[in-house]
Amino acid sequence: MKFLYFILILAFSNKSLASCPKNPAEWCLNIEQAKSCNTVKQCWDNVWSVKNNDQIDFGGLVNFTLYYETLCPDCKNFMSSQILEAFLTVKDIMNLTLVPYGNAKATWRNETKLWQFECQHGSDECWGNLLHTCVIYNKPKTEDHLPFILCMEGNNVDDIQTSAKKCGLKYNVSIDEMEKCMFSRLGNGLQHEMAVDTDNLNPPHKYVPWITLNGEHTEDIQNQAENDLVALICKTYQGPKKPEACNKIQRRCLKF
Repeated sequence: MKFLYFILILAFSNKSLASCPKNPAEWCLNIEQAKSCNTVKQCWDNVWSVKNNDQIDFGGLVNFTLYYETLCPDCKNFMSSQILEAFLTVKDIMNLTLVPYGNAKATWRNETKLWQFECQHGSDECWGNLLHTCVIYNKPKTEDHLPFILCMEGNNVDDIQTSAKKCGLKYNVSIDEMEKCMFSRLGNGLQHEMAVDTDNLNPPHKYVPWITLNGEHTEDIQNQAENDLVALICKTYQGPKKPEACNKIQRRCLKF
């Protein structure tokens, strides 16, 4: 397949390029760093104001991470069926993390001081991946970003930008505001973080959707998730009380 390139070209002052570190993890280390990277508001909203929550005990929630790309048919199907059902029935016992990157590739362009992304399904998919990344960043709570993302992934009729606008109106996500993140140094760096998370998988991912359960990936776990994610989450959860949906799982025809 011939890949299309999605290039973000931005103009920054020489001072910003020199003082803002390439690693997004360093942008919120202090107020001076945040100012040089133009990320003060994002640091206040998503890092500094929530530091006191770092020690919260999640009570043994099941950590489920989905690595995907926005225009992959199998990803769209998995999210519209298994992820949606799990969110509606067992969200109280799971920690759901979405990583929108998939089979893309990242290249550092020294002339622009930005990452260039190459996506399996072309530039529209790169746009979609970046949009989802910025929505997750600006709306970090799962219940705030997941409905919008599932809405987009469930739309198999419209092009991706039309889908985004329709779902944005439905779930109060301003695409204009998200594009301020997308076409900025911040968005470029955030997308690279998704790339790093994906490329650091062990074992390395071979396809998408690719899932990890409590940090582990096996073909058996993958198959169980694809067949019945709710059952997998219920079986894995070791907390004191399971949701009602876990009691309704029946794997055999009982004798009458």
